[in-house]
Amino acid sequence: MAKQTGLLQFTGKLGNVIGYRRNGSYFIRSMPDTVQQTTATRRASRDFGIASRKGKLIRRAITPYLAINPGGTLVNRLNKALITATRDRLPDLKGFRFNPYTGVEQFFSLQPIITTGGILHIPAQKLWPPAKATHLEIVVVAVRINFAHRQITGRAESAIIIDLSQPFNGADLAATVPGRGTLLVTLQVRAYEHGAVIENRRSKAADIIAVVAPATRKKQPVKVNSAPRVKRMLPYQSLSTTGKVVLSVPARQRE
Repeated sequence: MAKQTGLLQFTGKLGNVIGYRRNGSYFIRSMPDTVQQTTATRRASRDFGIASRKGKLIRRAITPYLAINPGGTLVNRLNKALITATRDRLPDLKGFRFNPYTGVEQFFSLQPIITTGGILHIPAQKLWPPAKATHLEIVVVAVRINFAHRQITGRAESAIIIDLSQPFNGADLAATVPGRGTLLVTLQVRAYEHGAVIENRRSKAADIIAVVAPATRKKQPVKVNSAPRVKRMLPYQSLSTTGKVVLSVPARQRE
C-alpha cells in the first residue's frame, strides 16, 4: 500500500487503483488482475455485505444523537461485531462500545439494567467518576430498526444530570420505543466539571447495553373439521331405527 500525499485525497476505485482511509490517513493500492473466489470466500463476502448494511443502519440511527466522537475505527469494529449476526437477531452487539477507550461500566459499581417494562434502572450506589468531575450526564438513546426492510422505525431519548456532591439514590429512564423491529438501547455517560464537559476520551462512554429482538408471531393452529364422518351409502340405502342398513327399492322396480 502507498500513502496519499497530494491535496486531493480520495476513497474508492479510480482506474486500476483503490483509495481508502485508515486511522485518519489515506492510502492507495492496486487492483488485482484476477480474483478467484472459493465457496468460503463467496460466503464470507456475502456475510460481510449483510453486516455492512446492518452497520450502516445502526450508525445512522444512533451516532447522530451521541455527543461522542467514535473515531475512525467505528465502521470496522461494528462490522466485525455484526459478522456472525443473522437476520434481525443481534446477540453480539450487547456491550459494544462507540468509544473504544472507555465503557460505561467504568462509571458504576452496580451496572444499569433494563427492566421488563422497558425502563433503564440505575441502582443507588457510590459512583466512580473521573478525577475533577462534579457532575455526570446520563443519556439513553433507544432506537428500533427493521433490518428486513432496512428502516429505522422509531427513536426515543431521555437524560438526567447527576450531582456528584450529593448521594446517588438511583434513577429510572425510559428506554423503549413502540413499533416493529429490533430494539437497541445505548447508554451514554459524560463527565462534567462545573458545567463544562471534561475533554478526555476516558471521561465519556457510550455502549449498547441492550438488544431486544422483535417478538415472533405465533402460528395459528390449523382447525380440523370436527363434524362426524357420515358413512357413504349406496343408492336407496337408509338406516333403520336399529342402526341396520335397509335397502329401499323404488315402487316401479317392484312391479
